[in-house]
Amino acid sequence: MRSPPVRAAKARARRARAAALAAAALSALPSPAAANGVFPSADQIVFDPADPARAVARMTYGLLATRDGGASWHWICEGAVGYDDTGGVAPPIAAAEGGRVLAALSDGIAIGAEGGCAFARAAELEGKAVLDLSVRQGDPSHVVAVVAGQRHGLWASRDGGARWASAGALLPAGFQARTVDVAPSDPRRIYVSGLATGGGPVKGEIARSADGGETWQTSVVPGSTTSREPYIAGVDPRDADVLYVRIASAPGRLFVSRDGGATFEPAFDTQGFVRAFAISPDGAEVAVGSDVDGVFRAPSSTLSFERVSSVAPRCFAWTEAGLYACASEFLDDFTIGRSLDGGATFEPLLRQACIRGPLDCAASTSVGALCPLDWPRIAMMTGHEDCAPDAGSPAASSGASASATGATGAGGAMAASGGGGAASGGGGTGGAPEVSAGGAQPAGGARPSDGGCRTAGTSAGWAGALAAACLAAAAAARRRRA
Repeated sequence: MRSPPVRAAKARARRARAAALAAAALSALPSPAAANGVFPSADQIVFDPADPARAVARMTYGLLATRDGGASWHWICEGAVGYDDTGGVAPPIAAAEGGRVLAALSDGIAIGAEGGCAFARAAELEGKAVLDLSVRQGDPSHVVAVVAGQRHGLWASRDGGARWASAGALLPAGFQARTVDVAPSDPRRIYVSGLATGGGPVKGEIARSADGGETWQTSVVPGSTTSREPYIAGVDPRDADVLYVRIASAPGRLFVSRDGGATFEPAFDTQGFVRAFAISPDGAEVAVGSDVDGVFRAPSSTLSFERVSSVAPRCFAWTEAGLYACASEFLDDFTIGRSLDGGATFEPLLRQACIRGPLDCAASTSVGALCPLDWPRIAMMTGHEDCAPDAGSPAASSGASASATGATGAGGAMAASGGGGAASGGGGTGGAPEVSAGGAQPAGGARPSDGGCRTAGTSAGWAGALAAACLAAAAAARRRRA
C-alpha cells in the first residue's frame, strides 16, 4: 500500500488527543479498577469451528464467552484459566475441535472444556513455556504450538488439543520463536516467526517447513530487529506459498511473501501499529487495521488498499458471518463489533458495561469456584449495568438496533447470520449497515451515538473519572464526524 491519505493526518491527531484524555481519566481511577495498568479492552476473538454462535474473546482482565451468537457475554477470570496478567501480556488463545478453548501459558497449555467452565492442563507440556499456538483452518483437530527451551521446538496435537507430542526437528540454533501458523491448504507447511540471535546483529526471521517440521529453512524479514519484531499475520487459505507478516512497531508495516516465505515485499505502511489483520474465507480480500489510520481493505490479488473506516481495530476475525473487530469503546463506541460490508461500518456486539457476570458454571469447576469472588471488582471496572431492554420499552417492542443496549437481541446478529465457523469464514459483504434510533449510519464507520459510556452501579470516584474520559472521547468523536 502507498502511504495513508493525507486526510488521515487530522484523524490521527484527534485520535491521539482523545487517547491522551482517556489515559488521564484512567490515571484517576482507583488502582483495583485498572485492568493491569491499561484500560479494559479486547484484543483477540476466536469462534467455535462447529458452532458459530459460540465465541471467546481475550480481554485485558480474562476471557469473555458467548454461547448465543453475541446476545450475551459472560466473564471467565484469569485465575480459572491458570494465569495472572499482572505483566500486561495475555496468553494467545485458540478454538479447537470439541469446543475446546486453548490458551498458551508460560508454564503449559490450558484446555477449556464444559463450555469454558473447566480448565485443565496438557500433561505433555506441563511446565513448558508455550509461546503461541494455532488451529489449522478447516481442520480443528490439528493444532500446532511453538515451545521455548534451550532450542525452541514445535509440538502438535491431532485431537483438538487433548493430547500433544513433539513434532519434527528443533528450530535452528539461536532462533527465538514468537508466532506460529499452519497453512490451511497444506498441513505440512508450517511457518514460525522470531528473532535470530546466533552470531551477528539480531534480526527478524521466518522459519518455514514443508514437511511438518522435520526440516527448517530460514529467511530474513526486511527491517525487522528486536524493536521491530515480525509476527505472522496469516496464510492464504488457497495457496500455502502466500504468507503475510506484520511488524510489531510504529510506524508499522505489513509484508507479503508469494514464494513460501523465501522473500518478502512491503504491502502496507501505517504511522501506527498494524494491530489487526484478516483474510476473507475465500481468500479474495484482506483487511488491515491500524490504531492510527483506521481500517483498510484490498483484493488479495493486487493488495491495492483502500481506507474504508476510521475505526481503530485491535483485532480482526473474518468468518462467513462477517468481519469481526475488537476496538476501544473510548474511541469507537464498542468493544466487539461486526461488519457486513468488509469493514466500512460496524454494529456493536459488546459494550463492556453489558457483560452479564461470570460464566454460569458449577461450583466444582474452576470458573464456578473462583470467578464469582472477583466479579465485584470487574463489575466496578466495567461500569456494569443491566442492559436487557424492558419488556415495554421501544427497543424491546420495535426491534430497535442492538446499539441501544450494547448487545444483540435474542437470536442476535451472529446467530441470525447462520454463517460458518471461524475456520471457514466468509466475505462479509452485501450486508446493510446498522441504523440506530438516531438515524442512518454515517460514512467511515463512525457511529451516530455518543453513548456507550455508563456509570450506573459504580463508586463515585470511578464514575467521575469514567464520565470525564467518556466526555473527552465523545467530544473527539463529534469532531471526527464534523
